[in-house]
Amino acid sequence: MVAAALLAAGLVGIGAEVDPAGLSVRRVGEHGLRVLSADHLELWLITAGKPGPPWHPAHLEVRADGAAVAIAATGLRRRASSAPLQPPELRAGNSIYLRLASPLAEGARVEVLGAGMDFTARNAADRASSAVHVDQLGYAAPGHKRASVGAMLGTLGELPILATSFTLIDERGAVAFEGALRPRPDQGFSAPLYREVKEADFTAWQGLGRYRLEVPGLGRSLPFTIGDGWPAAVARTYALGLYEQRCGAAVGPPFTRFAHGACHLAPAALPDDSLKSVVSRLAGNAKAKGEPLVRPSASLFPFVRQAAMDVSGGHHDAGDYGKYATNSAELIHALVFAADAFAGAGALDNLGLPESGDGRSDLLQIALREADFLARMQDDDGGFAFLVQPRDRTYETNVPPERGDAQVVFPKSTVSTGAAVAALAQAASSPALRKAWPEASARYLAAARRGWEFLERALAAHGARAYQRVTHYGELFGHDDELAWAAAELYLATGEPALRERVKATLDTAARHWGFNRLPAAYGNAIRSYAFAARTGRRAEAELDPDLLRRCQAEVIARGTDLAGWARSSAYATSVPPAARRLLRIGWYFSGERAFDLTAAFQLAPQEALAAAATEAFDYELGGNPLDLSFLAGTGWRRARELVSQQQHNERQALPPSGIVSGSVQEGFRWLHPYGRAPMELSLPSDADHEHPYPLYDRYTDGFNLGAEATIAAQGRALGAAAFWMARSPLATQPWRAAAAHLEGLPARLAVGVPFELKLVAEGLELTGAQIVWEASEGDPVFGDRARFSASRAGPVWIEAEALLPDGRRVFAAAEALAR
Repeated sequence: MVAAALLAAGLVGIGAEVDPAGLSVRRVGEHGLRVLSADHLELWLITAGKPGPPWHPAHLEVRADGAAVAIAATGLRRRASSAPLQPPELRAGNSIYLRLASPLAEGARVEVLGAGMDFTARNAADRASSAVHVDQLGYAAPGHKRASVGAMLGTLGELPILATSFTLIDERGAVAFEGALRPRPDQGFSAPLYREVKEADFTAWQGLGRYRLEVPGLGRSLPFTIGDGWPAAVARTYALGLYEQRCGAAVGPPFTRFAHGACHLAPAALPDDSLKSVVSRLAGNAKAKGEPLVRPSASLFPFVRQAAMDVSGGHHDAGDYGKYATNSAELIHALVFAADAFAGAGALDNLGLPESGDGRSDLLQIALREADFLARMQDDDGGFAFLVQPRDRTYETNVPPERGDAQVVFPKSTVSTGAAVAALAQAASSPALRKAWPEASARYLAAARRGWEFLERALAAHGARAYQRVTHYGELFGHDDELAWAAAELYLATGEPALRERVKATLDTAARHWGFNRLPAAYGNAIRSYAFAARTGRRAEAELDPDLLRRCQAEVIARGTDLAGWARSSAYATSVPPAARRLLRIGWYFSGERAFDLTAAFQLAPQEALAAAATEAFDYELGGNPLDLSFLAGTGWRRARELVSQQQHNERQALPPSGIVSGSVQEGFRWLHPYGRAPMELSLPSDADHEHPYPLYDRYTDGFNLGAEATIAAQGRALGAAAFWMARSPLATQPWRAAAAHLEGLPARLAVGVPFELKLVAEGLELTGAQIVWEASEGDPVFGDRARFSASRAGPVWIEAEALLPDGRRVFAAAEALAR
């Protein structure tokens, strides 16, 4: 029935392993019955998103093979399931949970009557389970491998996990491995959440292949692979996401199907008070600490140059096309640090980028691209502009990048200049970058020196009042952390004695965010760089202050230890701080990003607990969570349809660009036009109920959630960590750049209503075992080894395919035709 519906809509996958609904948005009226366990059922229904009494039929009756089964208890759950920007149609996911008075027999046909709809299912041992959660991208054969077993049931509480064992089932259906389930209750929540969760650890099994994890009484997980390819797949996917964020250059096949032309090439205007949109955006600084900056003319540091600035290149910072000096600096730090300090990461030359295969570091070439952009942000007096945005509005919401607006740079500040000085000095003194690109290294160091001179003049003239808030970026410690980072990186680049004393005086190794987060903001960057200065060859150990070096290294290890401890206390092995769990408050949390500091600590203290927490951080992001959702676009059997991405909303594809990450733990859906607070008001239990709240790890709405928007800084940290684990794998030297591909089977004459079958063919590459996604101008995206398409009306049609191999290599192809 699903295949028939998809065919009518235009596209159906052939040979797909899972329900194609993993790529689709459920429509109003869709419903079904899940057998959660022998004595727990879930009825689900999609309705229009209207706050009010939850869906709850007055009388329900359960029958198993025709015999009545008494209901012992019921529970309810409701949440906004999707909130698309265009067209706006808020939908709610509703569930009724039933605890049965007696268990169902295995194989029993179950039906629930009284709801006015057909609710039937079978209690099959091999049924798909919504309580068994795995990393859907797979696991490394010689590495940590764990899955989680558990489910929250709305007002009914938590699903009791009575099973004590699990099995791995191979592709033939045979048992490959058996293990014990161990309790893993979450220790961070004050409310009764995730206390019944159990862990399946199959690290000991290293057999290569495709598997599902089965738990007696609960069913089977989604399929996953065990092999050598997992670290490479993670790293290559994150690298792809950064490639798709490139600004100032054309992006497209054969490296991605999410193409855009060269963009934002025209010089950006300088800000002045005649630009009403710029003044409006600065107006929010009126109550900022430090000297308020409410209009360009109030800047302490007016632009020296008179002509518009060439600020082309770099990467779009996040979901919008803007570029921010602070986040640009953070990306450079993450990639250069990883290339220098994470053993083998800097040698990778096979991430699938246009630069791959040229004999030089892929990580450093991404960083080089960003550093070239950041250097262009420098004014003639050495100061750096704060950001680049559209001149006449805040965001380019309705155009693809290549048709973007005229741009403007925002005023200079000590924050943006401090961050830029630090990042450029770090890039300049990277031994590998200096060897491969000596001219660029010299240019970056000269720019960093000019920037430092600007900072010294600014402080001499204005003292503490030199700090002016331009936006919230980089404001955590005013400009103190950026100044300390700049001093540290410039000293490590030059060895100048005066800078050595400046670093000792300004680098606060005890700085904390919220009282517990170590290595915060730019202080963290400085501490990392100093801790690894001798190990990376930037300075001899004798040139470093011994006490400061000891404290910096201890802080890096302590940060990793904190993250590993938070992961151990989490039922789902992700490093959400216990304070965030107690308060149910969190935003912009990216589980894979946490692997960066875990990996840094592992370099200094190679402990298994750090390695496990680093790899499990990615497991959570890639599907090993209660939602069975992959938060890294382009991976997993269940995927988000809508991210915070202006490009996505101006392109033809329904799926977001592969490789873009979204927040993997979300406090809730934020206010969004045209819905206002309606998505938040739908939740049952309420997010605001601290005694019995909607479970934090289960909170998700497929929509434009600003609290889940990633930046290039988060992407870069995750990529840096993944690159280290890839460098330790057998695929560290596997050649890869891209492969040409095409769609085979497109008829010479495409007739309306006449189906035809397509196959993706790659030159010199076998796609057996690849996960292939198909998209077309009609119908939802689908999985399938092949696809069948039928045009429903005359006119132009398009079809695309994207294949993901277990080692992260991707192949793309597209075809266009005219249906008559």
